[in-house]
Amino acid sequence: MRRSAYALIQLDHLAHNLQLLKAYTPQTKIISVVKADAYGHGLAQTAQALAESDAFAVACVDEAINLRSAGILHPIICLQGFRDSAELKQVADANIQTVVHSDHQLRILQANPLKQSIQVWLKVDTGMGRLGFRPDQAEQVYAELAQVQAVSKIRLMTHFANADTLDDSVMQQQLLRFEEVSQQLPACERSAANSAASLAYSKTRYEWIRPGLCLYGISPFQSDQSHPDLAEFKPVMSVHAPIISIKQMQAGDCVGYGGTFMCPHEMRVAVVAMGYADGYPRALQNTAHVSLHGHHAPIIGRVSMDMITIDITEVDADIGDDVELWGQDINVLDVAAAANMLSYELLCGIADHIHRIYR
Repeated sequence: MRRSAYALIQLDHLAHNLQLLKAYTPQTKIISVVKADAYGHGLAQTAQALAESDAFAVACVDEAINLRSAGILHPIICLQGFRDSAELKQVADANIQTVVHSDHQLRILQANPLKQSIQVWLKVDTGMGRLGFRPDQAEQVYAELAQVQAVSKIRLMTHFANADTLDDSVMQQQLLRFEEVSQQLPACERSAANSAASLAYSKTRYEWIRPGLCLYGISPFQSDQSHPDLAEFKPVMSVHAPIISIKQMQAGDCVGYGGTFMCPHEMRVAVVAMGYADGYPRALQNTAHVSLHGHHAPIIGRVSMDMITIDITEVDADIGDDVELWGQDINVLDVAAAANMLSYELLCGIADHIHRIYR
Protein backbone atom coordinates (compact mmCIF):
# COMPACT_ATOMS: atom_id res chain seq x y z
CA MET A 1 0.00 0.00 0.00
CA ARG A 2 1.47 3.36 -1.02
CA ARG A 3 1.41 6.45 1.17
CA SER A 4 -1.62 8.69 1.00
CA ALA A 5 0.37 11.85 0.23
CA TYR A 6 0.76 12.62 -3.46
CA ALA A 7 2.12 15.16 -5.93
CA LEU A 8 -0.27 16.29 -8.65
CA ILE A 9 1.56 17.15 -11.89
CA GLN A 10 -0.54 19.16 -14.34
CA LEU A 11 1.00 18.45 -17.71
CA ASP A 12 -1.14 21.01 -19.51
CA HIS A 13 0.48 23.68 -17.33
CA LEU A 14 3.90 22.62 -18.63
CA ALA A 15 2.74 23.00 -22.21
CA HIS A 16 1.11 26.34 -21.35
CA ASN A 17 4.28 27.70 -19.75
CA LEU A 18 6.38 26.62 -22.73
CA GLN A 19 4.06 28.45 -25.12
CA LEU A 20 4.28 31.60 -22.98
CA LEU A 21 8.06 31.46 -23.12
CA LYS A 22 8.02 30.87 -26.88
CA ALA A 23 5.83 33.95 -27.31
CA TYR A 24 8.14 35.99 -25.09
CA THR A 25 11.35 34.90 -26.85
CA PRO A 26 10.24 34.31 -30.46
CA GLN A 27 13.69 34.67 -32.03
CA THR A 28 15.38 31.93 -30.00
CA LYS A 29 15.28 28.16 -29.77
CA ILE A 30 14.38 26.63 -26.41
CA ILE A 31 16.37 23.98 -24.58
CA SER A 32 14.03 22.79 -21.83
CA VAL A 33 16.00 21.78 -18.76
CA VAL A 34 14.74 18.48 -17.32
CA LYS A 35 17.66 17.45 -15.10
CA ALA A 36 17.10 16.00 -11.61
CA ASP A 37 14.07 14.01 -12.77
CA ALA A 38 12.68 17.21 -14.30
CA TYR A 39 13.00 19.04 -10.97
CA GLY A 40 11.09 16.24 -9.28
CA HIS A 41 8.21 16.26 -11.78
CA GLY A 42 9.14 13.05 -13.62
CA LEU A 43 11.66 12.99 -16.47
CA ALA A 44 9.84 11.13 -19.24
CA GLN A 45 6.38 12.56 -18.53
CA THR A 46 7.72 16.11 -18.42
CA ALA A 47 9.68 15.76 -21.65
CA GLN A 48 6.62 14.34 -23.42
CA ALA A 49 4.52 17.29 -22.22
CA LEU A 50 7.23 19.67 -23.46
CA ALA A 51 7.36 18.05 -26.89
CA GLU A 52 7.36 21.44 -28.63
CA SER A 53 10.76 22.23 -27.15
CA ASP A 54 13.62 22.48 -29.61
CA ALA A 55 15.90 20.42 -27.37
CA PHE A 56 16.30 19.12 -23.83
CA ALA A 57 19.12 19.48 -21.31
CA VAL A 58 20.03 17.01 -18.59
CA ALA A 59 22.86 16.88 -16.08
CA CYS A 60 24.46 13.52 -16.81
CA VAL A 61 24.72 10.80 -19.43
CA ASP A 62 22.40 8.42 -17.53
CA GLU A 63 19.60 10.99 -17.68
CA ALA A 64 20.15 11.46 -21.39
CA ILE A 65 20.02 7.70 -22.01
CA ASN A 66 16.80 7.49 -19.96
CA LEU A 67 15.24 10.12 -22.21
CA ARG A 68 16.23 8.19 -25.31
CA SER A 69 14.81 5.00 -23.75
CA ALA A 70 11.53 6.86 -23.21
CA GLY A 71 11.33 7.54 -26.94
CA ILE A 72 12.48 11.16 -26.90
CA LEU A 73 14.06 11.93 -30.29
CA HIS A 74 14.81 15.64 -29.70
CA PRO A 75 18.38 16.88 -29.44
CA ILE A 76 19.59 16.25 -25.88
CA ILE A 77 22.44 18.22 -24.30
CA CYS A 78 24.39 16.65 -21.44
CA LEU A 79 25.41 19.62 -19.28
CA GLN A 80 28.12 17.86 -17.28
CA GLY A 81 29.40 16.06 -20.34
CA PHE A 82 31.11 12.68 -20.25
CA ARG A 83 33.36 11.41 -17.47
CA ASP A 84 35.39 8.83 -19.38
CA SER A 85 35.76 7.11 -22.74
CA ALA A 86 32.91 4.70 -21.99
CA GLU A 87 30.48 7.57 -21.46
CA LEU A 88 31.81 9.30 -24.57
CA LYS A 89 30.89 6.20 -26.57
CA GLN A 90 27.40 6.23 -25.00
CA VAL A 91 27.03 9.89 -25.98
CA ALA A 92 27.97 9.16 -29.57
CA ASP A 93 25.88 5.99 -29.86
CA ALA A 94 22.75 7.73 -28.56
CA ASN A 95 23.26 10.92 -30.61
CA ILE A 96 23.60 13.09 -27.51
CA GLN A 97 25.20 16.52 -27.65
CA THR A 98 27.83 17.00 -24.95
CA VAL A 99 29.23 19.98 -23.11
CA VAL A 100 33.03 20.08 -23.02
CA HIS A 101 34.14 22.06 -20.00
CA SER A 102 37.55 20.66 -19.03
CA ASP A 103 40.93 19.71 -20.40
CA HIS A 104 40.24 16.16 -19.16
CA GLN A 105 37.28 15.85 -21.52
CA LEU A 106 39.18 17.40 -24.41
CA ARG A 107 41.97 14.83 -24.07
CA ILE A 108 39.45 11.96 -23.97
CA LEU A 109 37.91 13.24 -27.21
CA GLN A 110 41.30 13.49 -28.86
CA ALA A 111 42.40 10.02 -27.73
CA ASN A 112 39.25 8.07 -28.63
CA PRO A 113 38.25 8.07 -32.30
CA LEU A 114 34.50 7.67 -32.78
CA LYS A 115 32.57 6.01 -35.59
CA GLN A 116 29.71 8.51 -35.20
CA SER A 117 29.97 12.28 -35.35
CA ILE A 118 28.99 14.32 -32.29
CA GLN A 119 28.05 17.92 -31.61
CA VAL A 120 29.71 19.68 -28.70
CA TRP A 121 29.11 22.77 -26.60
CA LEU A 122 32.29 24.53 -25.54
CA LYS A 123 31.62 25.91 -22.07
CA VAL A 124 33.38 29.07 -20.93
CA ASP A 125 33.50 30.06 -17.27
CA THR A 126 32.79 33.79 -17.39
CA GLY A 127 32.41 34.18 -13.64
CA MET A 128 30.35 31.31 -12.22
CA GLY A 129 33.51 29.62 -10.95
CA ARG A 130 32.18 26.14 -11.59
CA LEU A 131 32.42 24.34 -14.95
CA GLY A 132 34.13 25.76 -18.00
CA PHE A 133 37.38 26.95 -19.51
CA ARG A 134 38.76 30.38 -18.70
CA PRO A 135 37.94 33.01 -21.33
CA ASP A 136 41.62 33.22 -22.31
CA GLN A 137 41.62 29.47 -23.06
CA ALA A 138 38.55 29.46 -25.29
CA GLU A 139 40.25 30.23 -28.60
CA GLN A 140 42.83 27.45 -28.21
CA VAL A 141 40.25 24.90 -27.02
CA TYR A 142 37.95 25.76 -29.91
CA ALA A 143 40.82 25.19 -32.34
CA GLU A 144 41.63 21.81 -30.78
CA LEU A 145 37.99 20.73 -30.85
CA ALA A 146 37.78 21.70 -34.52
CA GLN A 147 40.64 19.32 -35.24
CA VAL A 148 38.79 16.32 -33.73
CA GLN A 149 37.45 14.40 -36.72
CA ALA A 150 34.28 13.22 -34.97
CA VAL A 151 33.22 16.72 -33.89
CA SER A 152 30.72 17.91 -36.48
CA LYS A 153 29.57 21.13 -34.83
CA ILE A 154 30.78 23.39 -32.02
CA ARG A 155 28.50 25.73 -30.10
CA LEU A 156 29.41 28.12 -27.29
CA MET A 157 27.92 28.20 -23.79
CA THR A 158 28.25 29.93 -20.41
CA HIS A 159 26.22 30.10 -17.22
CA PHE A 160 25.32 33.16 -15.13
CA ALA A 161 25.82 33.24 -11.36
CA ASN A 162 23.43 36.08 -10.52
CA ALA A 163 20.78 36.21 -13.23
CA ASP A 164 18.05 35.95 -10.57
CA THR A 165 19.06 39.38 -9.23
CA LEU A 166 17.85 42.24 -11.40
CA ASP A 167 20.38 44.87 -12.50
CA ASP A 168 23.31 42.89 -11.09
CA SER A 169 26.84 44.10 -11.88
CA VAL A 170 28.38 40.61 -11.86
CA MET A 171 25.80 39.55 -14.40
CA GLN A 172 26.81 42.42 -16.67
CA GLN A 173 30.50 41.55 -16.30
CA GLN A 174 29.85 37.94 -17.27
CA LEU A 175 27.87 39.03 -20.31
CA LEU A 176 30.71 41.32 -21.41
CA ARG A 177 33.27 38.50 -21.06
CA PHE A 178 31.07 36.15 -23.07
CA GLU A 179 30.71 38.74 -25.82
CA GLU A 180 34.48 39.19 -25.93
CA VAL A 181 35.04 35.44 -26.24
CA SER A 182 32.41 35.21 -28.98
CA GLN A 183 34.22 37.83 -31.02
CA GLN A 184 37.48 35.86 -30.85
CA LEU A 185 35.94 32.66 -32.28
CA PRO A 186 34.42 31.72 -35.62
CA ALA A 187 30.72 32.52 -35.78
CA CYS A 188 28.79 29.85 -33.87
CA GLU A 189 25.50 29.38 -32.08
CA ARG A 190 25.48 30.37 -28.42
CA SER A 191 23.53 29.74 -25.24
CA ALA A 192 23.79 31.66 -21.98
CA ALA A 193 20.33 32.41 -20.58
CA ASN A 194 18.60 30.40 -17.88
CA SER A 195 15.00 31.19 -16.84
CA ALA A 196 15.81 34.47 -15.13
CA ALA A 197 18.11 35.77 -17.85
CA SER A 198 15.65 34.73 -20.56
CA LEU A 199 12.99 36.94 -19.00
CA ALA A 200 15.00 39.87 -17.64
CA TYR A 201 18.07 40.24 -19.87
CA SER A 202 17.14 40.24 -23.55
CA LYS A 203 20.78 40.56 -24.66
CA THR A 204 21.54 37.11 -23.23
CA ARG A 205 19.09 35.13 -25.37
CA TYR A 206 21.32 34.55 -28.40
CA GLU A 207 20.30 31.56 -30.54
CA TRP A 208 19.38 29.21 -27.67
CA ILE A 209 17.96 29.71 -24.17
CA ARG A 210 17.98 27.14 -21.36
CA PRO A 211 14.89 27.69 -19.17
CA GLY A 212 14.21 25.48 -16.22
CA LEU A 213 12.27 26.83 -13.24
CA CYS A 214 9.85 29.06 -15.14
CA LEU A 215 8.69 26.08 -17.21
CA TYR A 216 7.49 24.58 -13.96
CA GLY A 217 5.52 27.75 -13.20
CA ILE A 218 7.81 29.20 -10.53
CA SER A 219 9.52 32.57 -10.44
CA PRO A 220 13.30 32.32 -10.85
CA PHE A 221 13.90 35.69 -9.22
CA GLN A 222 14.84 36.58 -5.66
CA SER A 223 11.84 36.55 -3.32
CA ASP A 224 11.74 40.34 -3.03
CA GLN A 225 11.70 40.82 -6.79
CA SER A 226 9.18 40.05 -9.49
CA HIS A 227 8.77 40.20 -13.22
CA PRO A 228 5.48 41.23 -14.84
CA ASP A 229 5.55 38.46 -17.42
CA LEU A 230 5.52 35.75 -14.74
CA ALA A 231 1.89 36.38 -13.80
CA GLU A 232 0.57 34.09 -16.53
CA PHE A 233 2.86 31.14 -15.76
CA LYS A 234 1.04 28.30 -13.99
CA PRO A 235 2.51 26.11 -11.22
CA VAL A 236 2.84 22.54 -12.43
CA MET A 237 3.30 20.62 -9.17
CA SER A 238 1.03 20.69 -6.15
CA VAL A 239 1.68 18.49 -3.13
CA HIS A 240 -1.22 17.07 -1.13
CA ALA A 241 -1.92 14.84 1.87
CA PRO A 242 -5.07 13.90 3.81
CA ILE A 243 -6.11 14.66 7.37
CA ILE A 244 -5.82 11.43 9.36
CA SER A 245 -6.86 12.65 12.83
CA ILE A 246 -8.65 15.58 14.48
CA LYS A 247 -8.34 16.39 18.18
CA GLN A 248 -9.87 19.00 20.49
CA MET A 249 -7.04 20.56 22.48
CA GLN A 250 -7.31 22.66 25.63
CA ALA A 251 -5.53 25.87 26.56
CA GLY A 252 -2.05 24.95 27.81
CA ASP A 253 -1.82 21.68 25.87
CA CYS A 254 1.44 21.17 23.97
CA VAL A 255 1.66 19.85 20.41
CA GLY A 256 4.42 17.67 18.97
CA TYR A 257 8.00 16.81 19.86
CA GLY A 258 9.61 19.16 22.33
CA GLY A 259 6.31 20.91 23.03
CA THR A 260 7.36 23.83 20.84
CA PHE A 261 3.75 24.92 20.46
CA MET A 262 1.43 25.48 23.43
CA CYS A 263 -2.25 26.07 22.72
CA PRO A 264 -3.14 29.60 23.86
CA HIS A 265 -6.82 28.66 24.00
CA GLU A 266 -9.10 25.76 23.12
CA MET A 267 -8.16 24.64 19.61
CA ARG A 268 -9.10 22.10 17.00
CA VAL A 269 -5.96 20.40 15.72
CA ALA A 270 -5.62 18.11 12.69
CA VAL A 271 -2.85 15.65 11.88
CA VAL A 272 -1.84 15.51 8.19
CA ALA A 273 -0.02 12.50 6.71
CA MET A 274 3.08 14.33 5.43
CA GLY A 275 6.47 14.82 7.04
CA TYR A 276 10.15 15.31 6.48
CA ALA A 277 10.64 11.74 5.23
CA ASP A 278 8.26 12.67 2.41
CA GLY A 279 10.10 15.88 1.56
CA TYR A 280 8.34 18.43 3.77
CA PRO A 281 11.13 20.28 5.61
CA ARG A 282 11.43 20.02 9.38
CA ALA A 283 12.41 23.70 9.45
CA LEU A 284 8.76 24.64 8.82
CA GLN A 285 7.71 24.11 12.43
CA ASN A 286 5.40 26.90 13.61
CA THR A 287 6.13 28.99 10.49
CA ALA A 288 4.31 27.81 7.33
CA HIS A 289 0.69 27.45 6.26
CA VAL A 290 -1.20 24.84 4.28
CA SER A 291 -4.40 25.20 2.26
CA LEU A 292 -7.58 23.48 3.46
CA HIS A 293 -10.87 24.24 1.70
CA GLY A 294 -9.43 27.56 0.57
CA HIS A 295 -8.32 28.58 4.06
CA HIS A 296 -4.68 28.99 5.04
CA ALA A 297 -4.21 26.90 8.16
CA PRO A 298 -0.99 27.34 10.16
CA ILE A 299 1.38 24.51 11.00
CA ILE A 300 1.75 24.16 14.76
CA GLY A 301 4.51 22.23 16.47
CA ARG A 302 7.40 20.40 14.87
CA VAL A 303 7.26 18.61 11.55
CA SER A 304 7.55 14.89 12.29
CA MET A 305 8.96 12.17 10.06
CA ASP A 306 5.61 11.47 8.37
CA MET A 307 3.11 13.83 10.03
CA ILE A 308 2.42 17.51 10.61
CA THR A 309 -0.15 19.17 12.85
CA ILE A 310 -2.24 22.15 11.77
CA ASP A 311 -4.67 24.51 13.47
CA ILE A 312 -8.15 24.04 11.97
CA THR A 313 -10.09 25.92 14.66
CA GLU A 314 -11.53 28.27 12.05
CA VAL A 315 -12.05 25.65 9.33
CA ASP A 316 -14.86 23.14 8.89
CA ALA A 317 -12.88 19.98 8.15
CA ASP A 318 -13.14 16.23 8.56
CA ILE A 319 -10.83 13.23 8.54
CA GLY A 320 -9.88 12.38 4.96
CA ASP A 321 -10.09 15.97 3.71
CA ASP A 322 -7.36 16.97 1.26
CA VAL A 323 -4.65 19.45 2.33
CA GLU A 324 -2.40 21.29 -0.12
CA LEU A 325 1.15 21.71 1.15
CA TRP A 326 2.12 23.87 -1.83
CA GLY A 327 1.00 24.32 -5.40
CA GLN A 328 -1.99 26.26 -6.69
CA ASP A 329 -3.06 28.06 -3.49
CA ILE A 330 0.13 27.94 -1.42
CA ASN A 331 3.07 29.43 -3.31
CA VAL A 332 6.12 27.18 -3.15
CA LEU A 333 8.28 30.31 -2.91
CA ASP A 334 6.57 31.23 0.38
CA VAL A 335 7.16 27.72 1.73
CA ALA A 336 10.80 27.86 0.65
CA ALA A 337 11.28 31.26 2.29
CA ALA A 338 9.77 30.02 5.55
CA ALA A 339 12.21 27.09 5.53
CA ASN A 340 15.18 29.23 4.45
CA MET A 341 15.49 27.08 1.35
CA LEU A 342 15.22 27.42 -2.41
CA SER A 343 12.14 26.33 -4.32
CA TYR A 344 14.44 23.98 -6.27
CA GLU A 345 15.20 22.09 -3.06
CA LEU A 346 11.53 21.55 -2.29
CA LEU A 347 10.67 20.36 -5.80
CA CYS A 348 13.64 18.00 -6.04
CA GLY A 349 13.23 16.88 -2.43
CA ILE A 350 9.81 15.25 -2.76
CA ALA A 351 10.54 11.61 -1.95
CA ASP A 352 10.35 8.92 -4.61
CA HIS A 353 7.73 7.08 -2.58
CA ILE A 354 5.33 10.01 -2.96
CA HIS A 355 2.98 9.02 -5.78
CA ARG A 356 2.96 11.34 -8.80
CA ILE A 357 -0.45 11.76 -10.42
CA TYR A 358 -0.31 13.13 -13.98
CA ARG A 359 -3.19 15.05 -15.51
